[in-house]
Amino acid sequence: MAEYELYLALARAALCDAASATDRAQHQDALAAHHRQLQKWAENCPANFEDRAALVAAEIARIEGRDAEAMRLYERAIAAARANGFVHNQALANELAGRFYAARGIERIADVYLREARNGYLRWGADGKVRQLDHLHPHLGTEQLAPDAQRTIGAPIEHLDLATVLKVSEAVSGEIVLEKLVDVLLRTAIEHAGAERGLLVLARDGELFIEAEANTDGHAVTVQLREAPVAGSSLPESVVNYAARTQESVILDDAPAAGPFSGDAYFREQRARSVLCLPLVKQGSLVALLYLENGLAPNVFTPARTAVLKVLASQRRWRSRAAGSTASSRSGNRRSAAWSMPMSSAC
Repeated sequence: MAEYELYLALARAALCDAASATDRAQHQDALAAHHRQLQKWAENCPANFEDRAALVAAEIARIEGRDAEAMRLYERAIAAARANGFVHNQALANELAGRFYAARGIERIADVYLREARNGYLRWGADGKVRQLDHLHPHLGTEQLAPDAQRTIGAPIEHLDLATVLKVSEAVSGEIVLEKLVDVLLRTAIEHAGAERGLLVLARDGELFIEAEANTDGHAVTVQLREAPVAGSSLPESVVNYAARTQESVILDDAPAAGPFSGDAYFREQRARSVLCLPLVKQGSLVALLYLENGLAPNVFTPARTAVLKVLASQRRWRSRAAGSTASSRSGNRRSAAWSMPMSSAC
């Protein structure tokens, strides 16, 4: 909802520039409503929403011709985004401020803001936005920033600083029932990857067990706990065992085609075109594997989608609550785990 309120507000503001008088009035009314909602959230939690509310307010001031107020609000949005770690909102505010000054013929100041926007998008990993700005403003230069360990979108997995992610997560970590964690993990993975079926495989005492299975039925995702050994289960054992042994991801763009795993009996008996098996590793030890498949189309698990899943996997920290947790889980007792997710603030 927060993204919806922000980006629809900015879209309305952009439409005002070339709209008829009637349409402009409608856009401004909607824009004001979006700003009221963002401002309400900002009053309750400024760390999360002050930059968004200020940016929309700046656009309103721009449209209404209050240039001095718009300048102040753009700066406020940039400062709030920077202070609270929203590098993407900081880049966006810089870009809109750059457009504001460029439209008024103040090119030198416009270039400063646009260059800051480009650098911000580059740090965030929004390479498409960087290319767009380079195309629209080639004079900004093409200098590249050094690789940033905090960059997550489109970043190679080796550049992700897992230790930093876990350190930040510690401040907002909480205990939740393991069943709920498994449900969230599988649902999120399926939604991000475009899979039809997913399995979470846990490594316990040197053996692999299927902890849960997720399946799609139309637009719904159902998750069932299973706790069954991998051996003899409905999945390509050769793929899972290879990923577990090497701790390397396995991506099959067209599983039945000739390849190192095409001889697996599972691929002869079941329809599975695209396959992904992603190891979840902590401190060099295999904790679990995420297995996803799609039986309708090849080449489903693209590098971009795989990168998102790797970030997703790196942001979940698993540990048993006690030495006897494995035994208690097998006896049917409730299982728990620590779950850490990095957030912008505790609000």
